[in-house]
Amino acid sequence: MARSRVVIIGAGFGGLACARALAHCPADVLVIDRNNYHLFTPLLYQVASSLLNAADIARPVRTIFKDAGNVRFRQGEVSGVDLAGRTVEIVGAPAEPYDYLVIAAGSTTNFFAVEGAEEHSLGLKDLAEALELRNHVLGCLEHASVAPTGEATSWLTFVVAGGGPTGVEYAGALSELARLILPEYPELEGRRIRIMLVEGLSHVLPPFPASLREAARHELERKGIEVRTDTRVEAAVSKHVLLSTGEEIGARTLVWAAGVRPAALAAGIDAARTRSGRLAVDATLRLRGSENVFAIGDVAGVAHGDREVPMLSAPAMQEGRHAAKNIVRLSRGEAPLPFRYRDRGSMATIGKNAAVASIGPVRLRGFVGWVTWLAVHLYFLIGFRNRLAVLAGWAWNYLRSDRPVRIIARARERR
Repeated sequence: MARSRVVIIGAGFGGLACARALAHCPADVLVIDRNNYHLFTPLLYQVASSLLNAADIARPVRTIFKDAGNVRFRQGEVSGVDLAGRTVEIVGAPAEPYDYLVIAAGSTTNFFAVEGAEEHSLGLKDLAEALELRNHVLGCLEHASVAPTGEATSWLTFVVAGGGPTGVEYAGALSELARLILPEYPELEGRRIRIMLVEGLSHVLPPFPASLREAARHELERKGIEVRTDTRVEAAVSKHVLLSTGEEIGARTLVWAAGVRPAALAAGIDAARTRSGRLAVDATLRLRGSENVFAIGDVAGVAHGDREVPMLSAPAMQEGRHAAKNIVRLSRGEAPLPFRYRDRGSMATIGKNAAVASIGPVRLRGFVGWVTWLAVHLYFLIGFRNRLAVLAGWAWNYLRSDRPVRIIARARERR
């Protein structure tokens, strides 16, 4: 096997899985990412809702590969790919050459051209957004505690756009956070925190079976969350959210969890795209018309029947491992193998003792679903220290009903 130079763009689930599969192989692997850490995004909402610390769900990429002599990491912003010249362009740095390239750049928030959504909403896509959202929510309670009665209502109203797993999980966590810490604000006695979950379809958790969708909605409403289906956010300003029903909701907080689209890098690559804007790949996960460039994860439009593989972590990891296998095969002069997606199921938690899970023919809900959700997420979390910290945080919250990470901390701007 000839020693090849492999460049992987992105240290998310797909890129990390690919790099780990290539570790200790006769290839020189370079992982490039704008951040120096791998982020376990399924638990971002728990950072945003004051349950976990940021370091609990992130791990430095260099630490992950410290024992892999053939894997290197470079922090940088990839600005483009020269397919003809076989180089990756990096902002403010020399281009990196490659023999094989794996594009695993992930996705970014999709605002669907909703007026004011990008300017006046908070997201849950990366660590910075989760910390900003946590600070904002805690700050809203502080503002409400000193605001006049009429104005306090808008500080205590939270609109979550998007009824997928992210929106459902965050809405449930926010309701628990509100219930736990409201007694600490005697100034707010007699006032209630209003949480509204808005979904454009007729049900929440679209990928799930109907019975689990209904169970999730029932649990959300039991927690006091207003679930508005067949309703969309039409526009947003600093103090109001306009719904498709014509209602104008006075709210200082709009959390955007309504969808994602391929990372901006995909638009700058001279390659075919699918209808969803994702890079078109063949059955082996290579860019159509390319012999040495792979695309995986959210940025790749991988066919699965008459649809595309969903933008989730599990398929990204499967694709990452398969791309690594095909790179090894190509380096040996062997033909690449077609990718087969194996649907491992879906799960979402709505708070303590409440979750829904669909694993093949098995349907789980309530406490059993919640324990299954905990076990699966703990298993896939990177690093023993992270697993221990997350388990300790969960245990503390379960036994003491406490969300301890409630410090409002903001970085000081340089003058």
